[in-house]
Amino acid sequence: MSAARIAGIRKTVRQFAVAIAACTAVAGGAALVAAPDAPAPAGPSAVADGQDNGWPVPPPSPAPVPVN
Repeated sequence: MSAARIAGIRKTVRQFAVAIAACTAVAGGAALVAAPDAPAPAGPSAVADGQDNGWPVPPPSPAPVPVN
């Protein structure tokens, strides 16, 4: 490979990296702008007064049997 060809490949790779960085910055900015309008993430559910609120509850696992 000649030095000119290597320089051309490096230039292409550099331009591609700059394009990726610019697109990532634009996408990140768009995500930040849209974030305040998005609903808040749901926190962990809490069981109040022993009620399960209709959610399915897994059956209790059996106690392990000791091996002699």
